[in-house]
Amino acid sequence: MKGLAGSDVPFMTRRVKAPATGVERSRNPEPVVERSRNPLDLGEPTVPVPPSSGHAPSAGLDLSPAPAAERPANAQRADPDPTTPEARLYPAPAFGELHQLAEGAAVVRLNPRQSGIGSLFVTGARGTAWEGEDRTTGAQSVHREQIGTPIPTPGNRPLVGFVNRDAVVVLRHVRRLRRALFIGAGGTMTVQTFDGSAIAVQGTLGPGLRTVLTATRIGALLELRAESVPEDWDDGEIWREFAFTMTVGLGGLRR
Repeated sequence: MKGLAGSDVPFMTRRVKAPATGVERSRNPEPVVERSRNPLDLGEPTVPVPPSSGHAPSAGLDLSPAPAAERPANAQRADPDPTTPEARLYPAPAFGELHQLAEGAAVVRLNPRQSGIGSLFVTGARGTAWEGEDRTTGAQSVHREQIGTPIPTPGNRPLVGFVNRDAVVVLRHVRRLRRALFIGAGGTMTVQTFDGSAIAVQGTLGPGLRTVLTATRIGALLELRAESVPEDWDDGEIWREFAFTMTVGLGGLRR
């Protein structure tokens, strides 16, 4: 061992190599060793991002809403159709704003909710007449005398008729109705809807006259109008004045 003291023992002495210059590094690049994934590593592997190809991504499955500026014009909320009956109506007071129909303010209009929910109650009428969407007509008095063709509903209840002493229109099926009229008994008539809105109709709009209240369906809205007829007219003359010709329903097939 003494003879080896001055010698260089390779396994006992480590020499530090001088760092390689830039030229040597370029000539002898270090090999890139791909690190294998640890099979016990449950984390998601890093997905490399491919370079941009210059093409826009496909929008075939893109379900995100387009910006407002790129949406087609027909995707915006459409304005009310000007060809509908409601759009062509002239201005009229809303039902509930007026307290009474008189000669100078004889028209009032129900809104869509008032025209389609619950029932319309008319108190103080001696008779009513109606015309359905199929142009069949009928009439009934406060004493339940009836002529013509009733308008049926899915609940087997007439669309227009008297309940006790009130004339009632079932508004759930109002689209089966074209028009109706209510003949005043001589006093004041009142009209009421489900929301508590009500209006009074004068028993007479002039000396020697009788008030008749008409209800006309225009689209989905009901319009009420106070009219006058001679006080001595009977119901038949009033029906003819408003172009009501009573129809007779056909019976079922005989067996």
